[in-house]
Amino acid sequence: MVSLLERLVYHLKSVPNKLAITGSYGTLTYGQLDDMTERIARKIRSGGIGKEDVVTIETDNKYQAIVLLLSVVRAGAAYCMIPNDYPEHRKSLMREKVKSKLTLRDLEVAEVQMLPENDGLNGELPTARDENSLLYIIFTSGSTGEPKAVAIEDRAIWKIVNHNDFYRGQVIGQFAPLEFDASVYELFGGLLNGMTLRMVNKDESLDFDVMPDILEEIDTVFLTTRLFNLYVDECLDSFSKLKLVLTGGERCSIRHLQEAARYCKVLNVYGPTETTVYATKYEVRGDEAVIPIGKLFDKGKFRIVDEQGRDVEPGNQGELLISDSGLLRHYLGNEGANAAVFAQHDRIVYYRTGDIVYENSDNDLVYVERKDRQVKISGYRIELGEIEECARAYGLHKDCVAHYDGKRLYLYVTDTVELELLRQYLRSRLPDYMIPTVKVVEQIPMNANGKTDMNAIKVEQVNDSKNKLIEVIEGVLKSKIVMESTFIELGGDSIKAMEIIWKLGGDGYQLDLDMLFNQTLGEIVEHAKAS
Repeated sequence: MVSLLERLVYHLKSVPNKLAITGSYGTLTYGQLDDMTERIARKIRSGGIGKEDVVTIETDNKYQAIVLLLSVVRAGAAYCMIPNDYPEHRKSLMREKVKSKLTLRDLEVAEVQMLPENDGLNGELPTARDENSLLYIIFTSGSTGEPKAVAIEDRAIWKIVNHNDFYRGQVIGQFAPLEFDASVYELFGGLLNGMTLRMVNKDESLDFDVMPDILEEIDTVFLTTRLFNLYVDECLDSFSKLKLVLTGGERCSIRHLQEAARYCKVLNVYGPTETTVYATKYEVRGDEAVIPIGKLFDKGKFRIVDEQGRDVEPGNQGELLISDSGLLRHYLGNEGANAAVFAQHDRIVYYRTGDIVYENSDNDLVYVERKDRQVKISGYRIELGEIEECARAYGLHKDCVAHYDGKRLYLYVTDTVELELLRQYLRSRLPDYMIPTVKVVEQIPMNANGKTDMNAIKVEQVNDSKNKLIEVIEGVLKSKIVMESTFIELGGDSIKAMEIIWKLGGDGYQLDLDMLFNQTLGEIVEHAKAS
């Protein structure tokens, strides 16, 4: 079988004049990408870095990061993306966990810097990679307070790259952050099938003056659930220009999926990072009462088991266990987590997803909920326990609990604490998507079963439906607002912020992202009234 590296090099050299990358970040042909990645790979190789070595990539420039990433692959090594905007404490933990041999931050520096020569490798590039070579490491949130390092091998991505139903046309959208596993589908699925990557930056993805034109350039695209829903609401007609849309990452919206399916082929996809991007797929028909996550598309097996690990009766709910060719190698340096997630049955190794599902009469899997306290926000998996551990590390002496209500992330604390200092500490340790709204409460209530009763926690709210600004913000957040909190603390993000700006702009309200992200809602309301 042709190795990943051989197939990559084949496409780089066979269509040198075809666009490999295009977009506002920059443009590269396959031939130019070949030259650049080969030169940098030789530099990496000359430093003695090869199979099983991990190179961390830390740059704000996604265009450069892709070139560096592919150079690492051509050198025979593995890559790990570490976002520049992560707190330094978290970045240090990640570098230490993967035992990084080299950090690449700049394309020009990488091309000219001379790494220490190594007589064993001497810059000579491998012609192939073993199927069991370590390809990349992606981090997920960990309940112990430290992120978990998911190690994926070359063999694991073939189920994605070779599945023809995931590709249509010549141009694939590249939306996903490179530390998010959907990027593996876009980059390797796109380039190893000879497609052009149409890169879309975050600002473009939220600008509906330009997005309809960008979508006209794209044939195939993966959109996270939230972004997919927003596009359906704001530019539904643009889906008629697309040949194929894949969407997933959070609980789906039946209405949005069915509306988009009237315009193009839509696949509802599901898969933990540990099973390499996607594990199941379902093509939306448009007349479903419930939309499943579908069937395994790889030559694998699944089980649905009860709390004792026994297979449930058909149609009953249970935890989904998956075994396919995309299973992770292991979590790096975390034997406890490895023991917890792997299960063996009839000599087959399964991954415990922690997701509760059932199989319907059409043999499609239907997602119900999480078994544990792991949640997904904007496509990122989060262990609520990690947030609690971080808060305790700040010096809390009393009880605290993290909670996600499906709209926003909370941290309830019973200590007398300076909230802003605690928030600053959390921001210094956690990425933005894990920063909770912090609330001081008298106690963490429990129900009759001795479990936390989140419904009993009351949050001071404001009720002013006559104010247009409050009405719109509450509509986007889908809840009453708390005037003393910031938009971010209430579960807002860039997509929701842009939605508010668009809706209020036509009524003369002058809002911008900086105001929404940094002022309390009370301050924003007062500013709007004054102006």
